[in-house]
Amino acid sequence: MYAIFIAVDLILLAVLAWFFIQNIRLKGALKEKNSQLEDAVMKLKAAQVKLMDSSKKGALAALSAGLLHQISQPITAIHGFVRFMKKEMDINSPFYKPVCVMDEQSFYIKNMLANLMELIRHQKTQKTQTNINTVIHKSMNLLLDELRIRRIGWDLQLDDCVPFIFGDALHLQQVFMNLVVNAMEALSEMPHGAPRALLVSSKYDMENHQAVIIFKDNGPGIANEYQANIFDPFFSTKPQGSGIGLALCHDLIHEHGGSINVESNHDGTIFTVKLPCVRLDKIKGELHETS
Repeated sequence: MYAIFIAVDLILLAVLAWFFIQNIRLKGALKEKNSQLEDAVMKLKAAQVKLMDSSKKGALAALSAGLLHQISQPITAIHGFVRFMKKEMDINSPFYKPVCVMDEQSFYIKNMLANLMELIRHQKTQKTQTNINTVIHKSMNLLLDELRIRRIGWDLQLDDCVPFIFGDALHLQQVFMNLVVNAMEALSEMPHGAPRALLVSSKYDMENHQAVIIFKDNGPGIANEYQANIFDPFFSTKPQGSGIGLALCHDLIHEHGGSINVESNHDGTIFTVKLPCVRLDKIKGELHETS
Protein backbone atom coordinates (compact mmCIF):
# COMPACT_ATOMS: atom_id res chain seq x y z
CA MET A 1 0.00 0.00 0.00
CA TYR A 2 2.85 2.31 0.90
CA ALA A 3 4.45 1.59 -2.45
CA ILE A 4 1.22 2.62 -4.21
CA PHE A 5 1.26 6.04 -2.49
CA ILE A 6 4.87 6.52 -3.47
CA ALA A 7 4.04 5.63 -7.08
CA VAL A 8 1.10 8.06 -7.09
CA ASP A 9 3.32 10.81 -5.66
CA LEU A 10 5.92 10.14 -8.32
CA ILE A 11 3.26 10.26 -11.02
CA LEU A 12 1.92 13.55 -9.63
CA LEU A 13 5.44 14.96 -9.50
CA ALA A 14 6.02 13.85 -13.07
CA VAL A 15 2.76 15.48 -14.17
CA LEU A 16 3.63 18.68 -12.33
CA ALA A 17 7.11 18.64 -13.85
CA TRP A 18 5.57 18.11 -17.30
CA PHE A 19 3.20 21.06 -16.76
CA PHE A 20 6.10 23.15 -15.46
CA ILE A 21 8.22 22.33 -18.52
CA GLN A 22 5.29 22.95 -20.87
CA ASN A 23 4.65 26.28 -19.14
CA ILE A 24 8.27 27.29 -19.66
CA ARG A 25 8.09 26.22 -23.31
CA LEU A 26 4.80 28.08 -23.76
CA LYS A 27 6.28 31.25 -22.27
CA GLY A 28 9.30 30.93 -24.53
CA ALA A 29 7.10 30.36 -27.59
CA LEU A 30 4.86 33.26 -26.56
CA LYS A 31 7.88 35.52 -26.12
CA GLU A 32 9.19 34.50 -29.54
CA LYS A 33 5.79 35.11 -31.15
CA ASN A 34 5.57 38.53 -29.48
CA SER A 35 9.03 39.35 -30.79
CA GLN A 36 8.03 38.23 -34.29
CA LEU A 37 4.83 40.30 -34.04
CA GLU A 38 6.77 43.39 -32.93
CA ASP A 39 9.20 42.87 -35.79
CA ALA A 40 6.33 42.52 -38.25
CA VAL A 41 4.69 45.70 -36.90
CA MET A 42 8.00 47.59 -37.22
CA LYS A 43 8.42 46.39 -40.82
CA LEU A 44 4.84 47.36 -41.59
CA LYS A 45 5.39 50.85 -40.16
CA ALA A 46 8.63 51.20 -42.14
CA ALA A 47 6.83 50.12 -45.32
CA GLN A 48 4.04 52.61 -44.57
CA VAL A 49 6.54 55.44 -44.07
CA LYS A 50 8.34 54.44 -47.29
CA LEU A 51 5.03 54.42 -49.16
CA MET A 52 4.15 57.86 -47.79
CA ASP A 53 7.60 59.15 -48.77
CA SER A 54 7.15 57.73 -52.27
CA SER A 55 3.77 59.43 -52.55
CA LYS A 56 5.27 62.73 -51.39
CA LYS A 57 8.11 62.40 -53.88
CA GLY A 58 5.66 61.62 -56.66
CA ALA A 59 3.53 64.64 -55.80
CA LEU A 60 6.65 66.79 -55.48
CA ALA A 61 7.95 65.63 -58.87
CA ALA A 62 4.59 66.28 -60.54
CA LEU A 63 4.28 69.75 -59.03
CA SER A 64 7.90 70.58 -59.87
CA ALA A 65 7.44 69.48 -63.47
CA GLY A 66 4.34 71.66 -63.76
CA LEU A 67 6.08 74.70 -62.31
CA LEU A 68 9.14 74.26 -64.53
CA HIS A 69 6.95 73.90 -67.60
CA GLN A 70 5.12 77.13 -66.76
CA ILE A 71 8.40 78.97 -66.16
CA SER A 72 10.23 77.63 -69.20
CA GLN A 73 7.67 78.97 -71.70
CA PRO A 74 8.17 82.71 -70.99
CA ILE A 75 11.94 82.21 -70.56
CA THR A 76 12.13 80.58 -74.00
CA ALA A 77 10.16 83.48 -75.48
CA ILE A 78 12.39 86.06 -73.77
CA HIS A 79 15.54 84.29 -74.95
CA GLY A 80 14.25 84.21 -78.54
CA PHE A 81 13.35 87.90 -78.45
CA VAL A 82 16.76 88.86 -76.99
CA ARG A 83 18.58 86.82 -79.66
CA PHE A 84 16.56 88.62 -82.34
CA MET A 85 17.47 92.00 -80.80
CA LYS A 86 21.15 91.05 -80.68
CA LYS A 87 21.11 89.91 -84.29
CA GLU A 88 19.49 93.14 -85.52
CA MET A 89 21.49 95.51 -83.29
CA ASP A 90 24.58 97.47 -84.32
CA ILE A 91 27.59 96.16 -82.41
CA ASN A 92 28.66 99.77 -81.75
CA SER A 93 25.40 100.54 -79.97
CA PRO A 94 25.82 101.32 -76.24
CA PHE A 95 23.09 98.74 -75.56
CA TYR A 96 24.81 95.92 -77.44
CA LYS A 97 26.86 94.60 -74.48
CA PRO A 98 23.90 94.60 -72.04
CA VAL A 99 21.85 92.72 -74.63
CA CYS A 100 24.70 90.19 -74.98
CA VAL A 101 24.62 89.68 -71.22
CA MET A 102 20.84 89.22 -71.36
CA ASP A 103 21.34 86.68 -74.14
CA GLU A 104 23.88 84.69 -72.11
CA GLN A 105 21.83 84.75 -68.92
CA SER A 106 18.55 83.84 -70.59
CA PHE A 107 20.34 80.99 -72.37
CA TYR A 108 21.74 79.81 -69.00
CA ILE A 109 18.29 79.92 -67.36
CA LYS A 110 16.73 78.12 -70.32
CA ASN A 111 19.35 75.36 -70.14
CA MET A 112 19.08 75.07 -66.37
CA LEU A 113 15.32 74.65 -66.60
CA ALA A 114 15.77 72.01 -69.29
CA ASN A 115 18.25 70.15 -67.07
CA LEU A 116 15.87 70.33 -64.12
CA MET A 117 13.05 68.95 -66.26
CA GLU A 118 15.36 66.13 -67.29
CA LEU A 119 16.22 65.59 -63.64
CA ILE A 120 12.57 65.24 -62.66
CA ARG A 121 11.61 63.04 -65.60
CA HIS A 122 14.47 60.61 -64.98
CA GLN A 123 14.32 59.96 -61.27
CA LYS A 124 16.54 56.87 -61.63
CA THR A 125 20.18 57.83 -61.42
CA GLN A 126 22.65 56.80 -64.13
CA LYS A 127 25.73 56.04 -62.08
CA THR A 128 29.30 55.81 -63.36
CA GLN A 129 32.73 56.30 -61.85
CA THR A 130 32.83 60.07 -61.43
CA ASN A 131 35.52 62.59 -60.54
CA ILE A 132 33.78 64.86 -58.05
CA ASN A 133 36.20 67.74 -58.67
CA THR A 134 35.31 67.69 -62.38
CA VAL A 135 31.63 67.96 -61.49
CA ILE A 136 32.38 70.92 -59.19
CA HIS A 137 34.36 72.69 -61.95
CA LYS A 138 31.50 72.23 -64.45
CA SER A 139 28.96 73.53 -61.94
CA MET A 140 31.01 76.63 -61.18
CA ASN A 141 31.76 77.36 -64.85
CA LEU A 142 28.04 77.62 -65.57
CA LEU A 143 27.65 80.22 -62.84
CA LEU A 144 30.75 82.37 -63.35
CA ASP A 145 28.92 85.21 -65.10
CA GLU A 146 26.31 85.36 -62.37
CA LEU A 147 28.99 85.44 -59.68
CA ARG A 148 30.72 88.36 -61.44
CA ILE A 149 27.46 90.27 -61.94
CA ARG A 150 26.65 89.95 -58.23
CA ARG A 151 30.24 90.94 -57.32
CA ILE A 152 30.85 87.78 -55.34
CA GLY A 153 34.42 86.70 -54.73
CA TRP A 154 34.77 82.95 -55.02
CA ASP A 155 37.51 80.40 -54.56
CA LEU A 156 37.95 76.69 -55.20
CA GLN A 157 40.10 74.55 -52.91
CA LEU A 158 39.86 71.06 -54.35
CA ASP A 159 41.85 68.09 -53.10
CA ASP A 160 43.30 66.13 -56.02
CA CYS A 161 43.56 63.05 -53.79
CA VAL A 162 39.78 62.55 -53.55
CA PRO A 163 39.01 59.12 -55.07
CA PHE A 164 36.28 58.64 -57.66
CA ILE A 165 32.70 58.27 -56.48
CA PHE A 166 30.05 56.08 -58.09
CA GLY A 167 27.35 58.54 -59.05
CA ASP A 168 25.29 60.44 -61.60
CA ALA A 169 27.36 63.45 -62.69
CA LEU A 170 24.35 65.38 -64.06
CA HIS A 171 22.32 65.00 -60.88
CA LEU A 172 25.26 65.96 -58.68
CA GLN A 173 25.94 68.97 -60.91
CA GLN A 174 22.38 70.14 -60.33
CA VAL A 175 22.83 69.71 -56.58
CA PHE A 176 26.06 71.73 -56.54
CA MET A 177 24.63 74.45 -58.77
CA ASN A 178 21.60 74.74 -56.50
CA LEU A 179 23.81 75.17 -53.44
CA VAL A 180 25.87 77.84 -55.18
CA VAL A 181 22.74 79.68 -56.35
CA ASN A 182 21.40 79.60 -52.79
CA ALA A 183 24.68 81.07 -51.55
CA MET A 184 24.55 83.80 -54.22
CA GLU A 185 21.02 84.76 -53.21
CA ALA A 186 22.02 84.93 -49.54
CA LEU A 187 25.10 87.02 -50.33
CA SER A 188 23.03 89.41 -52.45
CA GLU A 189 21.12 90.38 -49.29
CA MET A 190 24.28 91.88 -47.77
CA PRO A 191 24.67 95.68 -47.60
CA HIS A 192 26.16 97.45 -50.60
CA GLY A 193 29.96 97.44 -50.45
CA ALA A 194 30.18 94.59 -47.93
CA PRO A 195 32.59 91.82 -49.01
CA ARG A 196 30.81 88.80 -50.47
CA ALA A 197 32.74 85.54 -50.44
CA LEU A 198 32.03 81.96 -51.45
CA LEU A 199 34.43 79.07 -50.88
CA VAL A 200 33.86 75.67 -52.45
CA SER A 201 36.20 72.94 -51.29
CA SER A 202 36.62 69.19 -51.49
CA LYS A 203 38.59 66.77 -49.36
CA TYR A 204 38.96 63.07 -48.75
CA ASP A 205 37.77 61.61 -45.44
CA MET A 206 40.04 58.57 -45.35
CA GLU A 207 38.58 57.11 -42.16
CA ASN A 208 35.03 56.92 -43.59
CA HIS A 209 36.15 56.58 -47.25
CA GLN A 210 34.04 59.59 -48.27
CA ALA A 211 34.35 62.61 -50.52
CA VAL A 212 33.45 65.74 -48.55
CA ILE A 213 32.32 68.83 -50.48
CA ILE A 214 31.83 72.08 -48.58
CA PHE A 215 30.03 75.25 -49.72
CA LYS A 216 30.83 78.12 -47.36
CA ASP A 217 29.59 81.72 -47.67
CA ASN A 218 29.86 84.77 -45.44
CA GLY A 219 26.22 85.78 -45.89
CA PRO A 220 23.69 86.76 -43.21
CA GLY A 221 23.04 83.12 -42.26
CA ILE A 222 19.88 81.09 -41.65
CA ALA A 223 17.88 81.54 -38.45
CA ASN A 224 18.21 78.65 -35.99
CA GLU A 225 14.48 77.89 -36.02
CA TYR A 226 14.58 77.32 -39.79
CA GLN A 227 17.62 75.08 -40.01
CA ALA A 228 15.83 71.87 -38.94
CA ASN A 229 13.29 72.26 -41.78
CA ILE A 230 15.57 73.59 -44.51
CA PHE A 231 15.42 70.33 -46.53
CA ASP A 232 11.65 69.81 -46.16
CA PRO A 233 9.61 70.00 -49.40
CA PHE A 234 7.87 73.36 -49.90
CA PHE A 235 9.69 74.96 -46.95
CA SER A 236 11.52 78.16 -47.86
CA THR A 237 13.01 81.11 -45.98
CA LYS A 238 12.64 83.27 -49.09
CA PRO A 239 9.36 85.13 -49.77
CA GLN A 240 9.33 84.00 -53.41
CA GLY A 241 10.94 80.59 -52.78
CA SER A 242 9.18 77.36 -53.77
CA GLY A 243 10.99 75.16 -51.23
CA ILE A 244 11.75 72.57 -53.92
CA GLY A 245 15.48 73.01 -54.61
CA LEU A 246 16.99 71.88 -51.31
CA ALA A 247 14.43 69.07 -50.94
CA LEU A 248 15.53 67.69 -54.32
CA CYS A 249 19.18 68.10 -53.33
CA HIS A 250 18.53 66.13 -50.15
CA ASP A 251 16.80 63.30 -52.04
CA LEU A 252 19.47 63.09 -54.74
CA ILE A 253 22.34 62.99 -52.25
CA HIS A 254 20.59 60.25 -50.27
CA GLU A 255 20.03 58.28 -53.49
CA HIS A 256 23.82 58.30 -53.80
CA GLY A 257 24.17 56.90 -50.28
CA GLY A 258 25.46 60.24 -48.99
CA SER A 259 24.37 62.98 -46.63
CA ILE A 260 23.92 66.74 -46.66
CA ASN A 261 23.70 69.06 -43.67
CA VAL A 262 23.77 72.75 -42.90
CA GLU A 263 25.45 74.87 -40.24
CA SER A 264 24.65 78.56 -40.06
CA ASN A 265 25.06 81.61 -37.88
CA HIS A 266 25.47 85.37 -38.31
CA ASP A 267 28.92 84.80 -39.86
CA GLY A 268 27.58 82.76 -42.77
CA THR A 269 26.36 79.35 -43.87
CA ILE A 270 28.11 76.05 -44.54
CA PHE A 271 26.53 73.23 -46.54
CA THR A 272 28.45 69.96 -46.27
CA VAL A 273 27.88 67.11 -48.72
CA LYS A 274 29.37 63.68 -48.03
CA LEU A 275 29.45 60.97 -50.71
CA PRO A 276 30.86 57.45 -50.48
CA CYS A 277 33.91 56.87 -52.64
CA VAL A 278 34.21 54.02 -55.10
CA ARG A 279 34.08 50.48 -53.78
CA LEU A 280 34.57 47.91 -56.52
CA ASP A 281 32.40 45.25 -54.84
CA LYS A 282 29.49 47.70 -54.53
CA ILE A 283 29.86 48.85 -58.15
CA LYS A 284 29.76 45.27 -59.43
CA GLY A 285 26.64 44.61 -57.34
CA GLU A 286 24.81 47.69 -58.65
CA LEU A 287 25.81 46.98 -62.23
CA HIS A 288 24.50 43.43 -61.84
CA GLU A 289 21.16 44.74 -60.51
CA THR A 290 20.68 47.15 -63.43
CA SER A 291 21.69 44.63 -66.12
